[in-house]
Amino acid sequence: MRSILVWVGVCVIGLSACSIAPFHDAKSAGTPSGGGTSGPGPGGGPVLTKPPEVSGPTPGTQAPIEVPAPAPLPRERPHTPPATLSPASRALVAQAQSQRSRGDLPGATVSLERALRIEPNNPLLWIEMGRLRMDQANFPQAESMGRRALSMAIGDDGTQAQAWDLIGDSLKARGKNPQAEEAFARARELAPQ
Repeated sequence: MRSILVWVGVCVIGLSACSIAPFHDAKSAGTPSGGGTSGPGPGGGPVLTKPPEVSGPTPGTQAPIEVPAPAPLPRERPHTPPATLSPASRALVAQAQSQRSRGDLPGATVSLERALRIEPNNPLLWIEMGRLRMDQANFPQAESMGRRALSMAIGDDGTQAQAWDLIGDSLKARGKNPQAEEAFARARELAPQ
């Protein structure tokens, strides 16, 4: 609060200085004829022989900046119960897995899209859809779905580990081995074997 008041004071002083005529000493402030009498200066304004007293920091110096204390860090990450599928979504996922095993990838896509219409915010469905995209060799989309699942599963370590595994697999399939190892390491941190 103090620094704001100092800043306002500096601004007011700076603005008021713009409206005052330049300082002149009494000897040079005479009339244009040089008669030596004191009168108004060249701008017709008053002649000041010494500057007014100013409180606060002098122009050109900065007031000290007060830095607030950092907020305390949370001690532990919040934990949420593991994600589960509704009975309808579970049936559709089972159907999609059966279709994948038979090589019917378009049919599996339709089944998972139906499940996603039922539960669009379920990270397990996005991971399942990402695995299907891996089978279809659509690796960038598989990574995107893994990241979406990751953002939906905050606090659910097991589901986040599955999402990181999916991201790692998609990165590895594209030859991004250092990033893939990083993703696998994160998965191991969340769900140690």
